[in-house]
Amino acid sequence: MGAIEASDRAWKVVQMTDERHGTAEWLRGLVDECGVSGTRSCTAIAEAFGIDCEHERTCRDCITKMMTAIADRIDAERALPADVEWPRFEDGGLVRIGDELEFEGKTMLVCDATFYADGWALWCDREDMSGRLYGKYGERVKRPAPEVLDADGVPIKVGDTVYFVDGDARALTVECIDANGGEPAVDLVYAGQILRWHSANPEKLTHERPDSWRLWGEDLDMAVKFGEVDKVEMMRRAKALAKALAKAGEGL
Repeated sequence: MGAIEASDRAWKVVQMTDERHGTAEWLRGLVDECGVSGTRSCTAIAEAFGIDCEHERTCRDCITKMMTAIADRIDAERALPADVEWPRFEDGGLVRIGDELEFEGKTMLVCDATFYADGWALWCDREDMSGRLYGKYGERVKRPAPEVLDADGVPIKVGDTVYFVDGDARALTVECIDANGGEPAVDLVYAGQILRWHSANPEKLTHERPDSWRLWGEDLDMAVKFGEVDKVEMMRRAKALAKALAKAGEGL
């Protein structure tokens, strides 16, 4: 990834002799001249780096400046033009290759970036799809929304059927999830009404239908009707319900 801004010093280095060549090619050219033909003196080599040996106290100072000049030239070579800006997330952080972002409602991995006259394109990928996210310079990119988990650690998605862990086991549908405002919140729909469920309460939701005495009684009636009563299972459920009520301090 290129640097967002290059220092004035870096730009001056890029404009040195042979600026049409890349840094690696430029350095190899100097090596060839010095090592093979021997046409350049130590002073001339220093001048190629923009250094005046007469003003340096020691050779070590001169070498240090040479290495700095090389580093600056590399920075300048990697820098983006003045009118081009690397895409950023909404919090101002740079979007780097390998970062995850939100793309068409899914979490995608940034694989590459392309720059145009008026904007950028991020090449994104995941196991089941790939695509390009376009944006104008200055436009922000969304980070993936953090997962909202139920009581069993299962991610809650829009459209899921969930239940209150301590409720009466009536099914609710997830209408909307808001995980960007700090504490997650879930909009639940039941009987045509929207119930707002805030803060840590998503942890009190479950995708598994909780048992209740009402459901136990309904299942028993149905089993008796069809003559298929599983006494062991019904007894297990009854003991579990009694234990849960006792733990809640409600008794039998």
